[in-house]
Amino acid sequence: MVDKPLILKKLSVLDEYLKQIGEYASISPKAYIDDWKIQRIVERTLQMMIETCLDIGEKCQRHALKIPSILYDRSPISALAHMKTSHSVHNSAE
Repeated sequence: MVDKPLILKKLSVLDEYLKQIGEYASISPKAYIDDWKIQRIVERTLQMMIETCLDIGEKCQRHALKIPSILYDRSPISALAHMKTSHSVHNSAE
């Protein structure tokens, strides 16, 4: 089951990031280019927004696809190896 309170919390955080980045909407492109601090703030906030969206998507996808948590608790490479091993075992049994 999707953890609705967690998803709502992440959406709230996302909304807060949107408000924060909105404070920079009126800055001209020249002012943005000339100020590395503004660039860093905007780019980092965008990165955090993207990561939050990906996290929400992962949690929803894990529930929708009923993917075993063992695949999420590993690095992508070891999870892929686990999947290949499981697939090989199933194929050899057929």
